[in-house]
Amino acid sequence: MPTFLDDRSPGSTTPRARRQVRRPLRERTPLRVRPRGPKPPGSRKPFASRLRSHVGYQLLVVLLVIAVPLVIVARLHDAPPPIRVLLNDKPMLVSNKTTFGALVRERKLHAVDGRLLDVQGKVLNPHADPGEITLNGDAAKRTLVLHPGDRIVVQDGKDKTEPTVTKRTMLPGRNPGNPQYTLQTGKVQQITTEGKVSGEIVSTRYVTKGASKTPPAVALTFDDGPWPGSTLRILSILEKMHVKATFFVIGNLAARYPDMVRREKRAGMTIANHSWDHPNSPPFDTLPTRRLDNEMSMTNAELHKLGVHPELFRPPGGSVDDKLVAIARQNGLRVVNWDVDPRDWAPDATPASITKAVLSGIRPGSIVDLHDGGGDQSATIKALPDIIRGIRKRGLELVAL
Repeated sequence: MPTFLDDRSPGSTTPRARRQVRRPLRERTPLRVRPRGPKPPGSRKPFASRLRSHVGYQLLVVLLVIAVPLVIVARLHDAPPPIRVLLNDKPMLVSNKTTFGALVRERKLHAVDGRLLDVQGKVLNPHADPGEITLNGDAAKRTLVLHPGDRIVVQDGKDKTEPTVTKRTMLPGRNPGNPQYTLQTGKVQQITTEGKVSGEIVSTRYVTKGASKTPPAVALTFDDGPWPGSTLRILSILEKMHVKATFFVIGNLAARYPDMVRREKRAGMTIANHSWDHPNSPPFDTLPTRRLDNEMSMTNAELHKLGVHPELFRPPGGSVDDKLVAIARQNGLRVVNWDVDPRDWAPDATPASITKAVLSGIRPGSIVDLHDGGGDQSATIKALPDIIRGIRKRGLELVAL
């Protein structure tokens, strides 16, 4: 049997047959094909793949961060610069394509109209002086494109009070003055200032023309009632001595003591208006117009309930001006003051001092200011009979206004 030598044996000089060894065949593993459907839950890409995706995303962000500002800068470099305009004399920058109307809308510009007011401050026309927004001093179309240096001004309208007119009228017959201080009468001219549009009265004056006529009479007047304990006692004296007088009553007291007012009326006395609650500090004529009107109108209304229709008004403290006279006239009242004031309301007044002051001050046509209310009037009550006798001794008649 032949011997086979290993061909790797040293010293071998002749080729020898290579032993061929048959190896057993491996079982072939069938080819695996991945399904193309959705990945099963929990499956993840390999770490290297995910890392490449993350690096790519970061690179994209970096490129955008660099590129976007470059694009903006390029566009800004290419865009025209803003223009400078003046809005109410203040500089501001706007786009060179801004229109007049766009600026008005963006800045919410609005011009207020001026009003026409009457002489009392009420609005007659809310759009009498229209406000305007001008471009370079003129009205302009809202579509007009603005240019450098353009001047936009918002100009509000101005409130104006209606003009006034003065009317002069001679009153018929002979009349006392207004305000009235004495019983003198004459030809009187009424001078009224009123609103030209509204006709609202601003002031009224009365001027006596020519000679005056003075009657041989004196008027006794009593203020600040009706007053418990005083008014009825004074009424009793006047009735007993057959004297007619004038009572200037306070509205809120008339509402509180209506029976006393009715008693004055039954006695044939003149009942007049002395304001609602007698304000005298500050001076009555300095009060606002509405307050003055209320003081008169409220008292009128209260007296109307009692069947009294007053025609005369005495302001507290005698405070009066043309405006007050005009308001009184609108309430159907004539203003009456006095020329003899014995100050019977003073704490130190006595029956003797009151009588002396009246009799030394009267003359034909005098109006005497006494009080039946406002406090203790016992001194006036005691002085009244002597005052009446003293006036009559001078041959003067006692009359109501």
